[in-house]
Amino acid sequence: MYDLLQLPDFTHLQFFLTCLVAFGGGVIRGYTGFAGALLLLPGFVLIMGPLPALNVVIISGMVGQLIILPNAIKRAQKNTVLSFGGGLFLGVYLGLYFLFQREITDITFFMGIFIIIATLILVSGWKYKGPINIVTSCGFGSGIGFFAGFFGVPTGPLTGLFFLSLKEEVKIIQANIQCIVIFTLIAFFSYFYFIEGFRSDFLLLGLVMSIPLAVGLKVGQYLFTFLPEKIFRPITYICLLSLGASLCFNAYN
Repeated sequence: MYDLLQLPDFTHLQFFLTCLVAFGGGVIRGYTGFAGALLLLPGFVLIMGPLPALNVVIISGMVGQLIILPNAIKRAQKNTVLSFGGGLFLGVYLGLYFLFQREITDITFFMGIFIIIATLILVSGWKYKGPINIVTSCGFGSGIGFFAGFFGVPTGPLTGLFFLSLKEEVKIIQANIQCIVIFTLIAFFSYFYFIEGFRSDFLLLGLVMSIPLAVGLKVGQYLFTFLPEKIFRPITYICLLSLGASLCFNAYN
């Protein structure tokens, strides 16, 4: 039990930067509803490496997401979310299985590639325009979950593209996405807990990082009420592309 209460051996600067990344990821997730881990993961990887970063993202993300989950559940479309989430859960497990067959440097590189591709898709503005039903929801969930696991990125930019195609109020769409984010994090958590195992020294760090992440979530939700997307999104995209490129560059250097 004592081992679980140990923080990793960080310098003050590393700890400060980790808090800053957690806050920034919270702001993006609070504003967009789904893209926070695209900032969290590469930022953490550059500070502590890919596998510890995944540990911290999963723990801090789950705690932070639980704060906004009650309101999301009230507004979400239950059948669509459950069918999408069920498929996603299976896809994540399969993707993570293939991910852990690789070397650490490969994992870092593929994380960077995923972040760049996902960001470019967001920039393009593409949305799914086909039918929305249990079959398509489960199918998309499985595919998106597989890619999230395969590239080691527990986030929902592709999830956003699916749900943004719904002809519903923005608040309902955002609630759907927020529920799927917690599905994704639980899928990653259960895989690590039952199969790969958690790094005990990063367990407490994940809990600590949930504090700046939660603050960032609230700030992001507040900014959503008055800050125009044309200002917020370009800044976010530039940051994400830069971090994705940094992961690719640093993977083999």
